[in-house]
Amino acid sequence: MKTNLDKFFKTDDKLSSDGVEFALDDKTSFMVRHFNEQNPRVKAAMATYYKPHARQIELGTLPQQKGTEINHRIFIEVCLVSWTGVEDGDGQEISYTKENALALFKRLPPLFDALWKHANDFQNYREDLGNS
Repeated sequence: MKTNLDKFFKTDDKLSSDGVEFALDDKTSFMVRHFNEQNPRVKAAMATYYKPHARQIELGTLPQQKGTEINHRIFIEVCLVSWTGVEDGDGQEISYTKENALALFKRLPPLFDALWKHANDFQNYREDLGNS
């Protein structure tokens, strides 16, 4: 059912699925998919990464560091499609892999936070905004 609210809240399925660019500057960017609970990738990744720790989560005994790592892994699995322009201290390109992404997020928590916020903001995936 289409409503007058669609113009405010409807996201573009293709942008949500394929991702939109999160540019840091003219050479460094990340392609990020929308994180939403209707996405089957979200449910599958959460089951995969949370299930082995379900008892600890239930009891509130999961160490914070492990919880953070699980969140990083879910984000990488579901949202992070690729990156360009990420370099090491010597200017050498760092290829996108899940393990490189995990190491980067551990080293730069504010980067993860910025990408996480972007992936959760439905307005970044609205048809009329595209990847702006």
